[in-house]
Parts: sequence; C-alpha cells; structure tokens
Amino acid sequence: MAAQSEVMSSAEFVRRLKAEIAGSPKQRVDHPFVRAVSSGTASMEQIRRWAIQDYQFRRAVPRIAMLRYLACTDPEIAARLYEVVEDETRGLRPGSIGHADMFVEFAKSIGITRKELETAKLLPATAAHLYYAELIIHTLPWFVMMAAQIGAEGTFPPAVAALGRGFITHYGMKPESVRFFTVHEEADAEHGTLAEDIAVRYITSPHLQAQTREVTLRRMELLYDVWTIED
Repeated sequence: MAAQSEVMSSAEFVRRLKAEIAGSPKQRVDHPFVRAVSSGTASMEQIRRWAIQDYQFRRAVPRIAMLRYLACTDPEIAARLYEVVEDETRGLRPGSIGHADMFVEFAKSIGITRKELETAKLLPATAAHLYYAELIIHTLPWFVMMAAQIGAEGTFPPAVAALGRGFITHYGMKPESVRFFTVHEEADAEHGTLAEDIAVRYITSPHLQAQTREVTLRRMELLYDVWTIED
C-alpha cells in the first residue's frame, strides 16, 4: 500500500486494498482449520470447539448490524444497511431464516445444544474480536468502520464455501444442516460489495485511507485468530 501522504482516488485505494487483502496471510479460506475441514482431517471435537466460539459472534451480528445502520448518515446507504439487518434477523433469501438460527441448526447437527452455545465461555481471541467490532462502531466515522468490511464480510464467502463443501463431503452432513454456509457464500459477497461502494464514496483522503487500511487489516487478524483451535 502507498504511504499515508500519497494522494489517490478512492477507487484506486479500494483496488490497492483489495490486492493487499488478497495477498494477506490472514485470509480465512487459507486458515489451517478450513484446510483441515476441506480435507476431512479436522476432528469432530475440533469442529465443535470452533462452532461454539464462532457462534458468539454470529449471535451478536444482528445487534451489531443495527448499530451500524443507526450510525449511518447517508440515506441511500442506510436503506441498504437496513436490508442487512433484516437479512441477519429473519433471512431474506429463499430457504433461509435468521442467520444465527441457521448456525444453531448446524451446531445441533454436530451435537451442540443451544444451551451450550449460549453459556459458553469466550476465549480471549473471541472476546477481543467482539469488543473490537463494537468499539469501532462507537469511535470511528461510520464510513471507515463500514469500509473495513471489505476485509471482513468481503473475505468470508470463499471460507464458508470451503467449510460447507467439507462438512457435506467428509462429515456426511445434509445440505439443510449447513445452509448457514451456503447462504453466506452469497450474502456476504453482497455485503462486501456494499463496503466497497461506501469506500469509493467516502474514503477520499490520505488520512481516511490510512485509517481504513489499519482497521481492515486488524479485523482480518482478529477474525483469523478466532478460528485458531488449539488441540
């Protein structure tokens, strides 16, 4: 990426940021856990531990999505953000329901009860990501916070696609049990496009570009760490 003092258009900034994201070692699609599921070498105990921690963010997403919507001052963008809220809470796509509820379905298929999900102890990496995701809503310009989703929701589709295929192919799960993953392959691609649109419209100065890059890469690091399951 360019130095903070370099002046570039917002469109060029997005292009460069996406290129840096694509080459990042913190891409979740390349995470050892995703590779293990894709090859069928992850144990069910590892998958269960991963699911319990990942759910802690899934259940927080509807509230976080609403906070993002409320922070937005652009009416056109706000309407699109409200669609995200609706999609997360009740599901707008054929065959989908609330996204957290779909994750509960998946968890149930691998022997995890809702009570286990709701009462689980947060690991430090999980807590760090949750706290950061909410902190930036309250401390940064809304368009910086949302543009950073290029590295969050924008990088999720290939990872969930790989997980969904792995669960069906190697663990005998039914497609309806993993619809959380198939729905998000499409949904988060759209959400990532929204983040790009916001960045092109608002991330126009060297300061905002440097700030957005920093937050984007930090989110990627935190998301990656949440998926690191110790044996």
